[in-house]
Amino acid sequence: MSASNPPLCGSIARRPGRFGVAMHTAAYRALGLDWSYVAFATEDTGGALAAMRTLGIRGLGVTMPHKVRILPLLDTVTDDARAIGAVNTVVNDDGRLTGHNVDWIGALAAVREVMEPEEARTAVIGAGGGARAIAWGLVRAGADVTLFNRSADQGRSLADSLGARFGGAPEALAEAGSFALIAHATPVGFHDEGAMLPLAGALRPGTVVLDAVPMPVDTRLLRTARAAGCRIIPGVRMQLHQAARQFALYTGREPDLAVMDNALQETLTAMEAGV
Repeated sequence: MSASNPPLCGSIARRPGRFGVAMHTAAYRALGLDWSYVAFATEDTGGALAAMRTLGIRGLGVTMPHKVRILPLLDTVTDDARAIGAVNTVVNDDGRLTGHNVDWIGALAAVREVMEPEEARTAVIGAGGGARAIAWGLVRAGADVTLFNRSADQGRSLADSLGARFGGAPEALAEAGSFALIAHATPVGFHDEGAMLPLAGALRPGTVVLDAVPMPVDTRLLRTARAAGCRIIPGVRMQLHQAARQFALYTGREPDLAVMDNALQETLTAMEAGV
């Protein structure tokens, strides 16, 4: 098999971001690894995997719109990714492509920075790849999960497959009682500071609100939740922890999480300054 020199990793997305490049590159440098990381903009899932094989790309992070439709194109898929029904990481071992899902690991680690999810009454909003991973991880951690989604058939099917309950459309959340944790995992608000689902009525003081949307970092949902007295978890905290797991899968080395976090914060500061 061909292999890049130096070893190359990256990500594929419709709209690639800067965070992965910054975090992985900083972690490579901290360990003295001569590796490179590139964020690729593409909607061609099959073409990206063909390039991965041909060019010997070691690892790829996977996000919208690839997470679900990539499944049948891989040589093998881990049990976690198969159970979730979505892949966010691909590892290339001598041309054999394995799909992983570490979104759930990132989500749980981000939540545990603020609270323990075990037995917590939890609402997850959405039924796409991100919502699947978050809900599956929370159920696995022992949380009491109710799923809310616009499409009742899709939401109920996902809830049944995960051992969660289905609570109806997102608008029903406000009438469903109090939740210790609300996790938003739909595209609403992505690159749109003014967009937000009608969730304000469900935001109560002390509730932990996770918004999986990575950009903007401070979404309208998070601003509204903060004003309501909630504790908030930006989507970039999920990205940090799942990037650390991806790094370990690609390199076989554990990264310095503080180094990755510093690179993330520096990138956020630069973006806020318009750099």
